[in-house]
Amino acid sequence: MSDLGIRLARGEPSAFAELYDQCVDRCHHYLTLLLGSRNAADEALQETFVRLVRKRGKFAAVENPVAYVFAVARNEGLRHAGRLQRDRQRMAPLSSLDLFAVADDSAKREAAQSVAEGLQRLSLELREVVELKVYGGLTFREIGEITEVPLQTAATRYRAALEQLKEWFARQPS
Repeated sequence: MSDLGIRLARGEPSAFAELYDQCVDRCHHYLTLLLGSRNAADEALQETFVRLVRKRGKFAAVENPVAYVFAVARNEGLRHAGRLQRDRQRMAPLSSLDLFAVADDSAKREAAQSVAEGLQRLSLELREVVELKVYGGLTFREIGEITEVPLQTAATRYRAALEQLKEWFARQPS
C-alpha cells in the first residue's frame, strides 16, 4: 500500500488534492472517449470523486491510487453509459475538438480529425486500451487491473488496436 493511499484512507484533504491533480485531466479525457460526450464525462468524473471520498477507507489497501481512480472512473463511466445507451444513437460522433487541443493550423486539425475517426472505428475493448494507455498514461498492468483482464491481454489488445489503426490510416487518401 502506498503512503498516498494511507493518507487518502485517513481522509486528508491534501492527499485528495494531490490525487486529483495527478489524474483529473487524464481521467476526464478517458471518460470523454468512453462516453462520447464531455458533459457525460463531467458527470461521471464528479460521481467518481464523490465515490472515492465516500469509500476512502478502501485506499488503505490500494497499492496504486491512480490506477484505482481509473478503475472507479471506468465503473462509473460504464454505469453512466448504461443510462445513456438509449440516447447514444442521437449523439454526434466525437470530433477532433472533443479529443484534442487543436490549434488553428488546418493540417493539425485534419490529422486530429483523422485520429478521432480512426479511434471510433475500433471496437470498444480495443479503443478503451488505447485510451487508457495513450491518454491516461497508464501501464499495461494498470490497464489490466482496471479492465479486469490479464496484463498480456491488455498488451495484445493495444497491439491489435494499433495494427487496425495503422491499416486504416494506410487506406486513407493523403
